[in-house]
Amino acid sequence: MQIRCKNCRMPFSIGREIVDQTLNTMQDENLVHFDFRCPNCKKNNKVTQRQLLRAAPGWVYVAPKKEVKKKEVKKKEVKKKEEE
Repeated sequence: MQIRCKNCRMPFSIGREIVDQTLNTMQDENLVHFDFRCPNCKKNNKVTQRQLLRAAPGWVYVAPKKEVKKKEVKKKEVKKKEEE
């Protein structure tokens, strides 16, 4: 995806993997736009979800995996042993 900086007008590209990660982040946090920083002038450029979806036509939302804390697993194991 090509973006042109709104400040210095320099074009820069964003890869497909970054677009997919950004769309997942936007879906998780319920964002309307995402800020990409220009590598030349360091200014933020707002890119809407609609623009990102045009760059990734086959994108499918991937929900983040919930991490199980080790303490919770150990407590469950201890309770099972106590019941036996």
